[in-house]
Amino acid sequence: MALRLLVAHTPAERDAARRIEGAVFLQAFGNTPEVMEEEYGAYEARSRFVVVLDEESGSAIGAARFIVDAPGAEPVKTLVDVAGAPWHADPTSALAAAAPAGGPVWDVASLAVDRRFRAGAAGAEVTLALCHGIHEYSRRSGVEGWVTVLDDRVLRLQRMMGIPWLTMPGAASQPYLGSAASTPCTLVIATIEPHMRSSRPDVAPAIMDGVLRSIALDPSDLSADRGALLSEPDPMPVSPLPARRDTTGWRRPTSGRREVRDGTPAP
Repeated sequence: MALRLLVAHTPAERDAARRIEGAVFLQAFGNTPEVMEEEYGAYEARSRFVVVLDEESGSAIGAARFIVDAPGAEPVKTLVDVAGAPWHADPTSALAAAAPAGGPVWDVASLAVDRRFRAGAAGAEVTLALCHGIHEYSRRSGVEGWVTVLDDRVLRLQRMMGIPWLTMPGAASQPYLGSAASTPCTLVIATIEPHMRSSRPDVAPAIMDGVLRSIALDPSDLSADRGALLSEPDPMPVSPLPARRDTTGWRRPTSGRREVRDGTPAP
């Protein structure tokens, strides 16, 4: 098995990412393909995938989905979801917590690892590689912060690894999409490295520097220009569907959020 970390760019790579995401969410939370399409289909064009790919078979053994912020677009999925039941949280406060300087905020919408690769040193490295990929790709893309809703078991693991997710203002653990307990979180990306270097120096080389033993990494595979939908047909298209939840009429404030900051244009 020849493993490689990359941002999915071709239709086949995106397809592999969505397949492992679907398989893991079905097994872990009972989310059927119909549920996954209903939840994520409307965000497909704005989805980017960081993937650990088996180059021999073309299949993915782990993947993380971003939903990217975009000028004039609807809010990212996490902000839509937390504005409704069961949280009724204030998305504006979440944005301020994730990006105090007003920079771009992306949604870490899913994190999925094949259950055969969740234990032992080799399995742990898949998770470490995905964490490196989402951090490095975000950093190169000029993203200031993340929002997410994490199953509490995953959240505990992420915090143990030294990733300093904070509970979203006004939110608490609640059942969500088949998870018995999930927590909305925010994270300012610039806080990750100093926290991890001090609290988990054993893990920092893998997540911060991409030092991986069994997974190949070419820095160009995590470049900011990868990941968007290409023009050729996708082998497993997902049709956009209407939002399932009441968005409470909330829209992202436009003032001061999309200008160039520190020489880095928003994506």
